[in-house]
Amino acid sequence: MVKVTQDQTRVIGAAISAVIRDRIRDLRDRAGLGRDELAERAREYGAPESFTANVVGFLERGRRGLTLEELLALAGALEVTPLELLGDQAAVLVGEGQVDAPVCPSCGGEAGQMESTVRADMGRLGELGPLEETLTKTAIRVAAEIDALHGDGVKELPRLTRELRSTVEQILTGRRAVSDPDDEDDLDDLGSPD
Repeated sequence: MVKVTQDQTRVIGAAISAVIRDRIRDLRDRAGLGRDELAERAREYGAPESFTANVVGFLERGRRGLTLEELLALAGALEVTPLELLGDQAAVLVGEGQVDAPVCPSCGGEAGQMESTVRADMGRLGELGPLEETLTKTAIRVAAEIDALHGDGVKELPRLTRELRSTVEQILTGRRAVSDPDDEDDLDDLGSPD
């Protein structure tokens, strides 16, 4: 795992903001949308109600950062993938080079990029308990659904992303609870009753 310093994070964030600024304006112009129309469409794709034409203007001028939820909603509203919206800066998030899709063991077909990433991440967890197995299968299923989105189906991207994030958080929360048990374990003091 590569550690990123705060300074590197700022530099990466500034580079992504510059690309996003230009990409949003370019894609919005190509789609023939005004800022208010883009904001409305983005809200339909899951952006918060506070996402207005003013916010789009701030983004296009590089005066405001973009949340992950807004990035996904804007991509849907502009009918591009989030990686297409990020342009050349997408490599910062997914690495350089082409990602080969492995064969899905449950269906025998090729896994998409999101499913491949989730499978690799879940594989790093090691041995899984019964609940973790179920949650892992859910995460992989949701990732496969994300990979399969196209056309009007991309409207489901924000919901599926939230479901995937929630599932992964449940797995990690369970892991933290097991690795950090409470100091007060009722069974520890069996040998010396009060």
